[in-house]
Amino acid sequence: MKVTYNWLKELVDIQASADEVAARLAGAGVEVESIDRRCIPAGVVAAKVVTAEKHPDSDHLSVCTVDAGTGALLTVVCGAPNVCAGMKSALATAGTAFSPDFIVKKQKVRGVESAGMLCSERELGISDDHEGIVTLPPEWKTGEALSSYLPDDTVFTLELTPNRGDCLSVLGIAREVSALFGKPLKPIALTPPEAAGETIDTCIRVSIEDSAGCPRYMGRLLRGVTIKPSPLWLKYRLTAHDIRPLSNVVDVTNYILLLFGQPMHSFDYDRIAGKTIVVKKARQGQTFTTLDKTDRTLTAEDLLICDGSGPVAIAGVMGGQASGITDATKNVFLECAYFNPVGIRKTSKRLDLSSESSYRFERGVDPQTGCEQAVDTAATLIQSLAGGSVVQGVIDEHPAPVARKKIPLRPSRVCRILGVSIGKDTMVELLRTLQIFRVADQGDTVLFEAPQFRHDLESEIDLIEEVGRMYRYDTVPASVRATVAMDQPVSPRETICGIIRRSLAAAGMHETVTNNLTSGKNCALLTPAVAPVVLLNPLNPEMSRMRTTLLGSLLDVTAYNLNRSNAHNKLFELGRTFTSSSTKLPREREVLGILLEGDFLPASWAGPAAPADFFFLKTILQTVRISLGLPPFIYTPAEPEHPWFDAESASVNNQGITGVAGLIHGRITGSFGIKSAVYYAELDITQLLELGVTQPLYSPLPRFPAIKRDLCFVMEEQILSSTISGEICSLSDLIEYIEPFDLYRGEPLEKGMKSIAYAIHLRSAQRTLTDADAEAVCTKIIETMKARFNAVLR
Repeated sequence: MKVTYNWLKELVDIQASADEVAARLAGAGVEVESIDRRCIPAGVVAAKVVTAEKHPDSDHLSVCTVDAGTGALLTVVCGAPNVCAGMKSALATAGTAFSPDFIVKKQKVRGVESAGMLCSERELGISDDHEGIVTLPPEWKTGEALSSYLPDDTVFTLELTPNRGDCLSVLGIAREVSALFGKPLKPIALTPPEAAGETIDTCIRVSIEDSAGCPRYMGRLLRGVTIKPSPLWLKYRLTAHDIRPLSNVVDVTNYILLLFGQPMHSFDYDRIAGKTIVVKKARQGQTFTTLDKTDRTLTAEDLLICDGSGPVAIAGVMGGQASGITDATKNVFLECAYFNPVGIRKTSKRLDLSSESSYRFERGVDPQTGCEQAVDTAATLIQSLAGGSVVQGVIDEHPAPVARKKIPLRPSRVCRILGVSIGKDTMVELLRTLQIFRVADQGDTVLFEAPQFRHDLESEIDLIEEVGRMYRYDTVPASVRATVAMDQPVSPRETICGIIRRSLAAAGMHETVTNNLTSGKNCALLTPAVAPVVLLNPLNPEMSRMRTTLLGSLLDVTAYNLNRSNAHNKLFELGRTFTSSSTKLPREREVLGILLEGDFLPASWAGPAAPADFFFLKTILQTVRISLGLPPFIYTPAEPEHPWFDAESASVNNQGITGVAGLIHGRITGSFGIKSAVYYAELDITQLLELGVTQPLYSPLPRFPAIKRDLCFVMEEQILSSTISGEICSLSDLIEYIEPFDLYRGEPLEKGMKSIAYAIHLRSAQRTLTDADAEAVCTKIIETMKARFNAVLR
């Protein structure tokens, strides 16, 4: 948002410098990003072209004699096609500096010495027009510096927060300046003189079918206007705010947009079919061609402005070509409306179509005084610049008036929040300068009424912020003391997440923090059977879904690293996944994702590198489990149809934890541009975070020695080692733990058979075991393996 210092001074009688105004605005939360000086270069004067003759040595140049008010006529060579005797234009005399690299000098042009340069509007910064030299009003005094008519100015570029839609206008910034400097606002609204005779209600009819989307619609009608270029002062002012001048009528509506922050649209009245305007929702799939000559496909949520034959504009966003202003326009219908900000925002985002109008409507405009003053002032200015007459009356359809918000404020809470003592009367006065008026006193509470141009004021804390802004934060005394509660308990969630982070970091893993949003393509690839949460107004197609797994996020990070030659990734993330549900809210889960890519251990003088594999991944999971004090994980085969994995995979279960682990299929890694193998585990720890972990119990060191026995069993391929281990552990209290240490397949074993060797550790807490004790346990194990699994001792 840009605003000029001179325009602010027209609304508020301030004597402060532009730098001081910028500093005070920034101190009140209206950040001034940059300050630019704007001026017509010294040496540019109003000059009269006395004669204009064809150059003797050129077909496109003219030799002009120019009166620059010095008494002597100057000879100037000009290439503009519109130069002619008798016109008044801008002359840059010799020595005029437009920039360090562009200084006007006396020089010969095709043999004729030129004493200066006749300037175009682009060279003067008035507009982008470079087709010819600027035409000045004949009443401008010959020889007078052009800066006398187009004075030097300062342009503020403001960095506004989205909630301050009221500051998207010169009037809005002037309100801030008025409050900050204690100067009243000057009246700016104009009332047009209306022609006698017809009334507007006999010329056009307006109906609103969607009052929620359009609570108010106003209109004015002008007859007999003449479409032509705007005067220089208007062009100069629009250009300072980065708006390209087009014609007097359109430029006035843009001027009103800048002044009041109220978007307006001008229709060619004669091109409005049936002389009827209807505000209604579009049909699903309906198409509409906007002013930028683009066909837009609409939904039933989009609001249209229609005439008797069809749509003429997308409400609050952009008009169409069918009824726009042209050079032949004679009668103009002005639209000034208030549209629901949420509806405009949805339409603008869905169509990827943002305009100066939608930008302001999305943030909210003044539905009351703003609309009324804008439409009247626009009609007055158009009449003065384009001629014609204003038809009597105003169209004002107002089916759903917007109520003023009443907000209670407790002065005691203001002082507590701001940390400074402020009297109640002072608060009332500070808010009054912002047009926030006291309505009533209710004991220790004061009731205020928010102005309708301040859509950001909703609750008490908003008024406290306004008091703080106007009191000035830099006047709040600094304090060297602060009261901090030291007894805040740490939640189980923070405790567990901290343990997980520390254990994984100690294992050489790197934590990532990625976005909860992902693309529909990733959801379909990674979780085709899961219904994702779809955003209604995504920022872009790559962020249109809430993620259903952390795998896509970690693969994105891995691909990013690999593309920058950062291989051998060991990543983890603690985050949330989201699944659409039949209830109003989606299903959220707390998830731990662990990813290994490349080498797990680097090559060294002691040996070659160790590539990441499934067992390294299990080791990482074991590290997490031990750090949390949980019992061993139970690994079972993953579902064969699981979309992530290739050959090596398993389901993981534990107390409060469920998940999967394995080698990611090359089809998936290839879609992310990853060529190396990726091992991944994803654990749902939601229940664990809710229940917490119990305090670990410590046992004394064993007093008696252990006995170790190795048993090797031949069994069918489909029998799981974990099943065997669990069965053996259940056979005797003397079994301390069991550890598989060897796996063999091949001859002389039959096809479909395998051999697994187990180290069985035996120990008693009461006595030293004997060989007979060990033999009894081993005999029981061998018999049970034969009976339960048909597994025989090898």
